[in-house]
Amino acid sequence: MDHRRNEEGGEEDESREGYDGVPVEVWKSLGEPGLQWLTKFLNNIARSARIPKAFRDSIIVPIFKSKGDVMDCANYRGIELIAHTMKIYERLVEMRVSDVVEIASDQFGFVPDRSTIDAIFIARQLMEKYREKNKPCHIAF
Repeated sequence: MDHRRNEEGGEEDESREGYDGVPVEVWKSLGEPGLQWLTKFLNNIARSARIPKAFRDSIIVPIFKSKGDVMDCANYRGIELIAHTMKIYERLVEMRVSDVVEIASDQFGFVPDRSTIDAIFIARQLMEKYREKNKPCHIAF
């Protein structure tokens, strides 16, 4: 597990607890023996392809978007709180997969340095061009 130091030194707020109630500082404080244990543990999960039930549990917390009526549910977005151990596992899997999987050039969501706002802008530009030429335009978004 080459990426374990990156995860240990991540940007987590050490005072925050995960869904399981364990703060990320616990993993950071275990040192090399803890990292070795965590490496074995996560590699066993990867080999067995069986994620512990406690890792699959989460809670969704509504976060106000800072605009509109606070009483309107549409003005909230949800964030998922999961165990820090699962966050570490997810990031490691993402790092390993991103070296192998190619992301399509038309993928905008959940991609670094790309935004769905950019995709909307491009779609609107396309629609305007077709409208100017009085041609039909069919878009799936």
